[in-house]
Amino acid sequence: MTEPDHPYIGAWWPPGHGLGYEHTFTHEIRDFLLAVESGTDPAPSFEDGLGIQRVLAAVQDSAESRSLWVDIPLT
Repeated sequence: MTEPDHPYIGAWWPPGHGLGYEHTFTHEIRDFLLAVESGTDPAPSFEDGLGIQRVLAAVQDSAESRSLWVDIPLT
């Protein structure tokens, strides 16, 4: 995150200071609030999140059924 053109460079300490995993959540909230403020849809969307949850549920179902194929519902 020390490149001069990084989108979050102005929000943190001078170049050379590391950022940790927890800073990702700060960036997510910032981006979400800016989207709400500007009236644009946040990205990723809640629909994107639902799709990920469906994949994770299918992985768990597959693991519980001897790694058999599990279809993922589209809706």
